[in-house]
Amino acid sequence: MKYQPPKFTDKELLEIFPEATKIISKKIKECKEAIKEKEQEMGNALNKIYALETDKFSEWFGEEVVKMQMMPALEELEINLLRLNHLKYLSNPNLQKDDYYKFEEKIENAKRYPIAELARSKLGLRQVGKNFVALCPFHNEKTPSFYIYPETNRFYCFGCQEKGDVITLTMALYGINFKEAVAMLQN
Repeated sequence: MKYQPPKFTDKELLEIFPEATKIISKKIKECKEAIKEKEQEMGNALNKIYALETDKFSEWFGEEVVKMQMMPALEELEINLLRLNHLKYLSNPNLQKDDYYKFEEKIENAKRYPIAELARSKLGLRQVGKNFVALCPFHNEKTPSFYIYPETNRFYCFGCQEKGDVITLTMALYGINFKEAVAMLQN
């Protein structure tokens, strides 16, 4: 029989290693700085592409290469920041639950923003029954295969199989991260 190490919750780990609570704030600051640097690096790379004055396809291709190369590291940093903030909350019982759940509430509010209204501002929508169709913002196409479903507030592309909710679409259309998309959809 293979040895299975015990699994601990974050709260249990903080109880086992209380000294970790002393460095969480420092790690949060470092993580935020790393995110800012990575975003700056991406912005610089994209600006270099836009300065080349090439055709639309080459510009699109350059954007995709930058995303493929840099987005995984940025997403990993953002996940680490979320976990560190969670650990900070667990390590400080004086924090109010309302403060901790405030972002969760913002996410829920953002998910209720009408997806068709958001897409209408950036995509040429055509109504098809209860739904809408447009050219997909995720890939180049000549015939619309990108469907918006207002009843479920979601989208799906039959061409590239990209799918998601209003937050995912906001991130893609405006080139912003999850937190920025949630904040944008609050207004």
